[in-house]
Amino acid sequence: MKKSYCLTILMLLIGSSMILTASSQEQVAQTVYVHEGDLNGTLLSGVQVTGQDAAGNSFEGTTNSNGVVVINGQPGAWQFTFTKESYDSLNLNYDVTDSGEGAVYLQKATPSQEQVVQTVYVHEGDLNGTLLSGVQVTGLDAAGNSFEGTTNSNGVVVINGQPGTWQFTFTKEGYDSLNLNYDVTDSGEGAVYLQKATPSQEQVEPSQLYPQPSPQPISQPSSVYSS
Repeated sequence: MKKSYCLTILMLLIGSSMILTASSQEQVAQTVYVHEGDLNGTLLSGVQVTGQDAAGNSFEGTTNSNGVVVINGQPGAWQFTFTKESYDSLNLNYDVTDSGEGAVYLQKATPSQEQVVQTVYVHEGDLNGTLLSGVQVTGLDAAGNSFEGTTNSNGVVVINGQPGTWQFTFTKEGYDSLNLNYDVTDSGEGAVYLQKATPSQEQVEPSQLYPQPSPQPISQPSSVYSS
């Protein structure tokens, strides 16, 4: 009885081991070299590598001082994302069916041009006139980005944008609108002025019209002459 019991336990263990072996696929290792610019470029350290293997398991790693990272996962189609500050991110899908090596490269990110600040003073009538509050300022910077603002109680508005030729529109009720293009290459100040709108002539109401005099009848000469 005892021998039969031990044999049953052994068979159960063997069966369990076979099931585990069949369900878990052996992992593969992918060694990735990350270059700068092209595949002949300098190897980059500190590149963060994240993604998923063929089974949907996430992985992550960072290239070492030699620009190399080793990733383990289930074979099949893998998804990779490579990121490093000052470089464009790289996303790719790659079939990793066996342990092996691969190489990618990252391009340096195009530096975004630093924005400049333009402080605008809006006067009335001329550049010596009173500063106007409540003037709406809209337009486009040199990169085509729209901006808008309103002059404060001191008649000042501050606009940010990419340097170059800017398009401005200044509007305020009771004043003629002003459209202009201005080269804003550095942070600085500028001044404009608005002219008061010419009041449109009031229409005359019918009750204000003077009546025309009625035409006087013209005396017709008599056709009968008295003798």
